[in-house]
Amino acid sequence: MDSVLDPIFRKAVDDGEVPGVCAIALDSTGKVLYEAGFHGTEFEVTTRTPLNMYSCTKLMTSVAALQLVENGSLDIHAPVVKYCPEIAQVQVLEGFQDDGSPILRKPAQDILVLHLFTHTAGFAYDFFEADTLKYRLTTSHPPGRTMTADSKDYYSTPLLHEPGSAYVYGMNTDWLGFVVESIVGTSLSSYIDNHIIHPLGLSHTGGTLTAEESGKLFKLHMKDASGKLGPGPPLRDPTAPLALPGGGDYLYSTVEDYTQFLLALVNGGTHPISGGTVLKPETVQKYLFTDMLPTVGCNNEGVGRVVASIPMVSAEGHFLPGVDKGWSLGLMMNNEALPNGRSKGSGAWAGLGNLYYWVDPAAGKLGMVASSYFPFFDRSALRLADALERAVYGKPMADEDDTGSNFKCGLTEGMERASL
Repeated sequence: MDSVLDPIFRKAVDDGEVPGVCAIALDSTGKVLYEAGFHGTEFEVTTRTPLNMYSCTKLMTSVAALQLVENGSLDIHAPVVKYCPEIAQVQVLEGFQDDGSPILRKPAQDILVLHLFTHTAGFAYDFFEADTLKYRLTTSHPPGRTMTADSKDYYSTPLLHEPGSAYVYGMNTDWLGFVVESIVGTSLSSYIDNHIIHPLGLSHTGGTLTAEESGKLFKLHMKDASGKLGPGPPLRDPTAPLALPGGGDYLYSTVEDYTQFLLALVNGGTHPISGGTVLKPETVQKYLFTDMLPTVGCNNEGVGRVVASIPMVSAEGHFLPGVDKGWSLGLMMNNEALPNGRSKGSGAWAGLGNLYYWVDPAAGKLGMVASSYFPFFDRSALRLADALERAVYGKPMADEDDTGSNFKCGLTEGMERASL
């Protein structure tokens, strides 16, 4: 596998397509199928390099919440207001007046905990959805500040649809983290440290970095419209605890650590080597590797679609085009087998800095590819993630047109951007 993948990854770095990249693939016993890191001359990138995990945080938050479902303290069908009274102030955005002021109304339905798990509450990200961005700007709220927000008011943007009626990816998991905090009586980061990170021995994962780790952090890069890479802005001080760490994007980790977390999940919630347990097998199968959108009662339109209101942050396109997809209580599900990899019933997701992973319980395989640059959903990084998966399953590499790949760049017919 090294002889196939190493030249592909090395060339992407040497050609300036990505600033650096690391990858790991494991089988369910923990055997390493592939592990490598590639970088230029200015900094080192390995599978032990600290990374901002962005939305890879979400799966840990979901696991934390599912632990509370297991012990009976959290009801997934309960209204969120039972745990977070502040959410009662959230309204539905119906459009905008001619002067740009928002048209708001009270939701007709309660936001349920289930809606937060499945991204069907109606919350969106301002850098993905144009209407949420417009709301931020017309109400003098700076966009893109979830990592430095100090109040739940920042997460209280209006819903883009009635709760439970549609899938829109957004700040739902941040609110799920607030639900966890309200039940356990400690910060989300403290709870995850004690109930997921420590039991699994993830010694390089947490909400902050030491000064030494910070010096090794794979810093954010930016790719301009011409495709040239350069340094990106610091998003936060990695050594300083966040005032209000949301469940959507607060973690730092390494690819080595994070894939050990995934290894526990591919084994039903228990790490096959250390024996550390985070969930029961029945919980993992019922909630993490089962499409829950039918339980919500909405269709899967929008799952896997990536739209962008701020092009420097994200490109546009679609994960798994033409594939029947859904969403569990933590992962994007493929409800049919993929021709170049994953078994039916596998889960996957990503992080904004071009981090991508999948978990395949049926085949007993998982993998992750990570870089650190914007825009998200960049073709160069997606091709590397696709290459890793193809190699793990013994499939041929994609052609230059990405035919049959697990992604499609650009929005085409049937993938258009929704707008109010």
